[in-house]
Order: sequence, then C-alpha cells, then structure tokens
Amino acid sequence: MSSSTLGLAIVFSAAAIAAACSGGSAAGGAPCSPGSAGVTDDTTFPKTVDAFCQVGIESSAIVPKADTVVPYDLNTPLFSDYAVKFRTVWLPPGAAAPYSTADELEFPVGTVVTKSFGWPADFRKPNAPVHWVETRVLVHTPKSGWTGASYEWNEANTVATLVPGGDVLSFSFIDTNGGTEKPTYLIPSQAQCPKCHASNGVFTTLGPSAAQLNRTYAYAQGSKNEIAEWSRLGILSGAPAPDEAPALPVWNDPTTGTTEQRARAYLHANCAYCHDGQGEARNTGLVLLYSETDPAKYGVCKSPVAAGKAAGDDAFDVVPGHPESSILIRRVTSTEPSVAMPELERSLEHVEAVTLLTEWVAGLPGSCP
Repeated sequence: MSSSTLGLAIVFSAAAIAAACSGGSAAGGAPCSPGSAGVTDDTTFPKTVDAFCQVGIESSAIVPKADTVVPYDLNTPLFSDYAVKFRTVWLPPGAAAPYSTADELEFPVGTVVTKSFGWPADFRKPNAPVHWVETRVLVHTPKSGWTGASYEWNEANTVATLVPGGDVLSFSFIDTNGGTEKPTYLIPSQAQCPKCHASNGVFTTLGPSAAQLNRTYAYAQGSKNEIAEWSRLGILSGAPAPDEAPALPVWNDPTTGTTEQRARAYLHANCAYCHDGQGEARNTGLVLLYSETDPAKYGVCKSPVAAGKAAGDDAFDVVPGHPESSILIRRVTSTEPSVAMPELERSLEHVEAVTLLTEWVAGLPGSCP
C-alpha cells in the first residue's frame, strides 16, 4: 500500500460522516432509542447489533442511528490489515466523561462504544463502496465494568450477528499500488477481548483519550475539533481549549511531529495496550507508551527477556543505527504468527509503518555494548 492509504480510508468513510449527524432515526428504518441493550456481563449480549440502536448501514456506509450516537476518529489508530474503520460513542443522557490526560477517559456506567471494520474491493477508487465485516461493541456495565463482543455482518450487509466464539475470514482487495492483498482476518472471540483490553487485570477502553481525540473531524455540520465538540455536546466535562490539551502525532503526517515522535506514536497505538508495564506483555519490561522517557524501557539497547524464534539472532530490541539488527523491526515486519507483533490485529505487514519505524531506528544516535 502507498502512503496515501489513510487519506483514501478517510474518503471512503466520508459518506458515513455526512450521514452521521443528519438525523435521529434508525438507519434504514424506524426511530429507535440508543442504549446498552440490557447488557450486564459478557453472557447477556443481544443476538444482533441492532438491539443497541447505535449503528447501521446505509448505501455502504456505517451510520449512527441517532444524533446522540457520536462518531469520532483518532490521531494514530490501530492498524488492522488496512481496514476502513468507523467509531462511535454513546453516553446515557446527562452523563459525561471527566477530562483527563491519562491514556483512556473514564466513561460513565452505561456508555457504549462501537468500532466497525470494512474494506473496499479496490483502494485505488475513491468513494468505492465499503463491504463491512464486523462491528465491535463495548459496554460499561454497573457490576462487571467494561465488557465487549463482536458482531459479524452478513454478506448483504443487512444484519450483524453476535459471534461469541469469533471467526476467521479470508478475502481479498486491491491495494493502492494495484496489488492483491489477501488477509486472514480475525474477528476476536469474547475470550480474546481481554488480551488487548485488560491492563493489570482491569478491562479498559482503547483509543479514545485526550491526546488521540485532539484532532479535527469532518462532521456533517462542518469540521470541528473533537475535544471541543464533545465538550459542546456535554459528553466531556472540564476540558481545556484544544490548544492547551496534548495531541498525539499522526504517524504518517510529518507536519505533526518528527520521525521519532511519529514512530513512537505508532508504537503507542499499536503496541502499548500490551506493552504499558501493566498489560499482557508486562513481564517483557518493554514499555512502548508515548509518555515513556527512558530509551532503555522503550527498547534501545534492551535485551529481550527470552531468546527464541521471535528474536532470531538479534541481541537487542532496538539497535541505534541498525534496524536490520533490531528485534522490534523484525517483529513488526513479520507476518509469521509466532513472530509477528501485534499478535491479534494484523495478518499483513503494514509496509508504510515499517518504513517509518525503520527510519527512526536508523537515525538513532549511539551504539549498544
């Protein structure tokens, strides 16, 4: 894929953005009332995603089913085999998330977050119809905290059905260079959700944070900063003006940060949910949070905790000036299941991101002992 992929994804979702704020009725049907659909734990998710009255599909676009279901995007999102994504959040009437600069906002009980995944048949064609594959739903319950499930869209994109055991899909699409990509796409099972979402044993959201939301979104009424818009809507309280809030660099936009800043923003979004010192990879000692300031902790001249196939013959996670000898580059490049990182979210190499990470490592000063 070329560096224009993200821009094309934005074009593909433009129809959804335009529809997102255009009305308060259910997509393609009668009005409904958004809510948590009676979910109290991971065993009580409804059979179809329609029960939440959050999103539906109109003219190949995911659209919110009501004005109170708010679409949003992130500065640097998680890579999922080049999927086009559409995200929404809904809070109970009168509720708000308090502003925080932490890596996730503390949404109130009753909040519903969705993320939908799809692909056009040909990324070379702007505004090509997107075939949607799944919608993931997170619900903040009173007793069980956050819990989540995946809903798989049928071939006609008319209904999305609960798949508690997940699924593995094989399909193909044409990339921006005219090549054929054939991902092996994982719809995660409910048992797999905590693998990414659990930090220190507590299920959390991933993505919506002040630094990720401090960006412009093309709402139907016009482009607005997401922090400012969420504050205006009353679903975010106590937020400062956007220019006083942190902003995570956009990984493929050089105007938002240096090569190192954008590379580390990418690692933050794609790796830090496990490598945050408290997640599933806490035993590795590798901390890939954007806020981490110790180079040794984010891999520079750091030896892996275990040798083996994933490390190959390399001795350090990141070797300044030598991406070819860096375990981190080896693992983000590989598509072999026992080597590739992240473990669940991709089956394809994110070529453009590997180029950025390689440039960052190649430009690091110093050497390892």
